[in-house]
Amino acid sequence: MADVETARRLINEASRILVLTGAGISTDSGIPDFRGPDGLWTKNPGAEEASDISVFLTDANARAGFWSMMRMMHEANLKPNKGHRALVHLEERGKLLLLVTQNVDGLHQVAGSSADLVVEVHGSAQESCCLNCAERLPIEEALAEVEAGNSSPCCSCGGLLKANVVLFGEALPP
Repeated sequence: MADVETARRLINEASRILVLTGAGISTDSGIPDFRGPDGLWTKNPGAEEASDISVFLTDANARAGFWSMMRMMHEANLKPNKGHRALVHLEERGKLLLLVTQNVDGLHQVAGSSADLVVEVHGSAQESCCLNCAERLPIEEALAEVEAGNSSPCCSCGGLLKANVVLFGEALPP
């Protein structure tokens, strides 16, 4: 209990707080982490391989698995949890300087965090991007193609679409 009191005191005394979040904050919202005992990659090792851009580009089965994962995440109707809401409270108190997240689920914004304070270093699963022309589209457009049986949705330019998330082998966005 002393640790909680110490954390509370430090937060109350701070004027500006930078927060970094990862998969752990969203597990209470029903999103599994990647490497834990019940992790996405632990239970499905092929999902880790499909998270590599070179595999995504060359393996239609891996692309189908990737889009299946995106569809499940989109259809899960995920809700922010107490952790997400606590960060909104920090912002409301004027203490949140920046919220940097490795998560692609968008739950910080759904909880009420200001989009201009959230930096999604691994991108966002709320949109897709063309690997040819870089056009960004709502994820629903790519998912509609997947639902129609196309496991390799394409942009109007003919380029391959993927969720606008950083895969292994890709650079982080500037």
